[in-house]
Amino acid sequence: MTGPSAVPGTGGGGGGTGPMPAGGLPTGLALPMAPEAVNLRGVVNPFGVVRWSLDRSDVGHPGIDIPVDEGTAFFAVGDGRIVSVEAATDGLPGNDVKVLLSPGATEGTGLAFIYEHANLGASLGVGSQVSRGQVIATSATSAAFTNHFELSDLFNELRFHQNQTCWVPQLDASERARLQSHFDNVLRTDPRFISSWQTNLREGQLPFRELLNAEKYPGGAQLCYPRGTDVRVPASSS
Repeated sequence: MTGPSAVPGTGGGGGGTGPMPAGGLPTGLALPMAPEAVNLRGVVNPFGVVRWSLDRSDVGHPGIDIPVDEGTAFFAVGDGRIVSVEAATDGLPGNDVKVLLSPGATEGTGLAFIYEHANLGASLGVGSQVSRGQVIATSATSAAFTNHFELSDLFNELRFHQNQTCWVPQLDASERARLQSHFDNVLRTDPRFISSWQTNLREGQLPFRELLNAEKYPGGAQLCYPRGTDVRVPASSS
């Protein structure tokens, strides 16, 4: 993961800002994976929260990290074309896959959905067309790690990404309700989830603990926060 103004290839730590692709944000997206597959043996990392120095202060985490078991199916969130399949750069297994959902106004730009740490289906590769809801890959990570899912604007021959947006509001209404219900009623009330947000440590700081503070965040834990939400507290003060 890196933290420049625009991130080449893959990585869940950076992100930048720039013009949105032609047509704006997509709507009616499918879920990238089944909410029921979340195992909570890893830490759910929400969108928008600054976790450490590798996250831009004005962006925070540019996607959502979700822990699932190895082999969990990943679905195409919309009709599109696979434009990149690259080995993960953070030492974890699998590939980082970009699916172009809509081309931009100029060549080499467009809006894409990114799946990190994925084993692409055997019949698929760069250039393959995929359909909304199609199984395109499976998780390559073990139970204790997370997969990163990101909606980004690609540019410079589709190599760099910026303008990350939380993809949850862009889901089809029924898909969003399914995810929100499972998160609200099952995941965020689970003692493992609560413990992970209370204790997760990055560079000597606790990036998620204050998000559980009911006085500051009466709505409870969320999957999406405003870009650049920074509530880190030193572990020594806890």
